[in-house]
Amino acid sequence: MIINSYQPTSEDILKSMDNCTKCGICNSYCPVSNVTNQFPGPKYSGPQTQRFRSLEDLVEISPELCNGCGVCTSVCPNEVAITDIITHAKSNLNNKNKKISFVQTLLNRPDTIGKLGNIFPALSNFILHNSFFRYFASQFFHLDSNAPLPNFHGKKFKKFLEKIKIDSNKKNIIYFSGCAVDNYDSEVGIAVIKLMSNLGYNVITNTDLCCSLPMLSSGEWDAAINRSKKLIKSLSRSLDLAEIIISTSTSCSLTIKKKYSAYLNFTDPKSAQISQSTKDICEYILEKHTDLLAKRMKPIDKKIFYHGPCQLRSHGIGQPAVELLRLIPKISLSLSEADCCGIGGTYGYVKGRNEISELIGRSLSEQIKFHKPDVILCDSETCRWNIEKNSGIKTLHPIQIILESLNV
Repeated sequence: MIINSYQPTSEDILKSMDNCTKCGICNSYCPVSNVTNQFPGPKYSGPQTQRFRSLEDLVEISPELCNGCGVCTSVCPNEVAITDIITHAKSNLNNKNKKISFVQTLLNRPDTIGKLGNIFPALSNFILHNSFFRYFASQFFHLDSNAPLPNFHGKKFKKFLEKIKIDSNKKNIIYFSGCAVDNYDSEVGIAVIKLMSNLGYNVITNTDLCCSLPMLSSGEWDAAINRSKKLIKSLSRSLDLAEIIISTSTSCSLTIKKKYSAYLNFTDPKSAQISQSTKDICEYILEKHTDLLAKRMKPIDKKIFYHGPCQLRSHGIGQPAVELLRLIPKISLSLSEADCCGIGGTYGYVKGRNEISELIGRSLSEQIKFHKPDVILCDSETCRWNIEKNSGIKTLHPIQIILESLNV
């Protein structure tokens, strides 16, 4: 594999502010500033204020109200890295006065919470979804009582992996499961193993690792450095066995592909190799197995609604899941026209920001009510949890429906 070693660094990101012409397009598309006047908009919080940040330390509130959806960057006609500029302003490496709240510190460690909660998953789920606990957590820890908390799944995914046997006749591929699949979303991981095995792969799975995106998004960059290095080291070892890393989390894969260099300046050859080797699972299957799937897929008698998450837009790969879903014969598929579901990773979990999150997600909720689907599909775990909570409709990863269509 030929590796393109160039990746934008922090310096490149911040320099992009010079391309801003103050046209205001980013503000007009921003889902946050369109529902609240608390946030002055990405133009002001991003390149406009960055000019002053480069001269002096500022005490700011507005960057914290950005949910990091990336819409502003995607619509900018001048290639200003607006979202990343705002995220830099949140960083406790760049802003020495930055304080990370207790609840955000907890939310930034989903892997640790998962390991603790999965010691006694049934008890943990009872406590987590108990109304008294939610009220207590809201009052004392500022965890919003309406936040879409997932269920702990124990060791279900790891127990499934123990049953997998290596077939020397199959090609190896690496699956970075991430803390969501490891701890809360095991059915997605099991579907990946079954599907990729059926397509002719030995799936080498890297578990017990976190990409550290919650830390990076909320500004806890000092703690994210070593955790991110640990992930790079682990994936690098696995690349001795396979060339490609697939991921079912659009946020995790985006972090590995683009954010380590943009935030932490990980541009060394090993990090660059990991970045270039990482693909969204639907992207990879679309590239390599479209013809095979088209021949084998069977009709599914369900009304399906698909929402493409914000992070997917930042990949710049279109909507590969939609192209795969359209291979299903006689499929009844409706597509979301909403820019954002509102949750913004851990953004909507914090008391005071959940109200903004719900306002942003209102457009999506109205579309779902109009289409009345049997099942909703989305590539991002936090988006799925949020959508299912708000709609009451089962929400899956596209891979799960593709597997169902194959009758595997």
